Amino acid sequence: MREKLKAKFLPDHYLQNNFLKLHNLKQGNKSMEEYIREFEQLLLKCDLREDETQTLVRYLSGFDEKIANVVKLHPYITLDELNSLA
Repeated sequence: MREKLKAKFLPDHYLQNNFLKLHNLKQGNKSMEEYIREFEQLLLKCDLREDETQTLVRYLSGFDEKIANVVKLHPYITLDELNSLA
């Protein structure tokens, strides 16, 4: 049912555009809260089902370099732990 609704109401390029946004997402001048919110929204829009380790790497790669370097020094296993460290 969900797939039929998507096919009917979403343009063909919708999913592709969201994957592209997720792939290119960088923190830049955004606060951590803004980056986290945008990352989570894109994950939901893409309905991405990947191993949590892959999601953590994708998430960490978008961090500002200074924050990423500090976070990498600490152990983390889940996205919530990574959020807390950031």
